[in-house]
Amino acid sequence: MFPPSDQQEGTRAAVAVADAAPERLLPLQANLTQAFPVVGTNADGSDLWPCLGHATGNPDCLTVRNPSIQLPRGGAVLGFPSAIWSLASGPAAVNGVGCDALSNGSTGAQPTQYRPCAQLDTWFEDNTNDPTDDLLQRITVMQGSRVIYDSGTVDYGPAGPIKYPVNVLLSTDVNFGFWPGAAVGPNNGNCSADTGYPLSAPTNPGATYVVAAGQTCEQPLAGKVRFFTVTILATPKYTQASANHCRSKGVSAPCFTVTWTKHQEIHQDFDAFFE
Repeated sequence: MFPPSDQQEGTRAAVAVADAAPERLLPLQANLTQAFPVVGTNADGSDLWPCLGHATGNPDCLTVRNPSIQLPRGGAVLGFPSAIWSLASGPAAVNGVGCDALSNGSTGAQPTQYRPCAQLDTWFEDNTNDPTDDLLQRITVMQGSRVIYDSGTVDYGPAGPIKYPVNVLLSTDVNFGFWPGAAVGPNNGNCSADTGYPLSAPTNPGATYVVAAGQTCEQPLAGKVRFFTVTILATPKYTQASANHCRSKGVSAPCFTVTWTKHQEIHQDFDAFFE
């Protein structure tokens, strides 16, 4: 599931392997897109893109074409994919901001002054007929043995009532390295810390949460970078943690940890270049 560098000690989530099943998660595409995403501009608080057409119209991206028509079901609005990205900030840079958290204007932790470099989109087809298991994703970005981004394990929860097959597009705003004052790991800078975790009850909270991977992010350098993306459908198992563990994580007792039994897994890995 994870790149070789993740064999170090850490607080990464555990995913057991169930009996093999026919492949029913089918990868379609994965790209680094949309320089300097416009964050939180839609009515629902989501980024400007990606935006998908609805059968009844999508108020966040209502029309397309000239003369305009309703953006139809099956239509998508995305940023341009790129293979080469600039580490430097300033008007001459590819995105005017830069892909290095030390040079993009950040002076503090997320989200107050954090400015992402790009958006990472993974697109796949789900033909599992499995609306009850959790959808998990983890994105790790490496330069050789150096980690420059780690999303941790993101639990999007179960799909719920839905008609299969369905196309799924997951988008994540990314930057690389760490912002000033966040050089020390694990789970520093763009190596995500726990978010909404441990859980307050032995059930899915109904919102996305993140289980930290225990990685330490280093600064990006000019050259090739490798993106590792893994997407999984899995059954969660909840365990009540000790009161001391809850306190150490800054949450009230009782709290609960989670492991997952994996049923389907796909990898959508690709290279990009920094200059």
